Amino acid sequence: MITIIIAAMTKQKHIIGRNNSLPWHIPEELEKFRAFTKGNTVIMGRKTFESVGSKPLPNRNNIIVSASLQERKGIEVARTIKESIEKSKKYGKDICIIGGAEVYRQSFQYADYMYLSFIKKEYGGDTAFPQWNEDEWEIERKEDCNEFEFVVYRKKS
Repeated sequence: MITIIIAAMTKQKHIIGRNNSLPWHIPEELEKFRAFTKGNTVIMGRKTFESVGSKPLPNRNNIIVSASLQERKGIEVARTIKESIEKSKKYGKDICIIGGAEVYRQSFQYADYMYLSFIKKEYGGDTAFPQWNEDEWEIERKEDCNEFEFVVYRKKS
């Protein structure tokens, strides 16, 4: 069981969102996201949950980090990132942190890996992926795709 931050962002400004949605539509990148998260546990913030239609992502354990949201069918609610990680452990599956920006920022300390897609075209937006300490991570793998570069970072021991 590992904890993975999964995000797609522009290369230059690290934009991850605009008006609570993705500024791009890249089916190949979305397919990677589905492949990594399917069958696993996803942790997301309330706004990210709203951006996916306020319904659980299918074939995944869904945990929403929110101070106000109430539990309902298909989702669990945690008040903090730490609590969401603890709740995730009972499933015995990989834990995928899928956004948004504040959830990512608070998750760096818990993550073992980051699966980052760097979108080649620049898009405007109002939300950026938080800065991270690159000295704490090493690149394990890079894959050049049509519209993005996929990079796997592993946290250094």
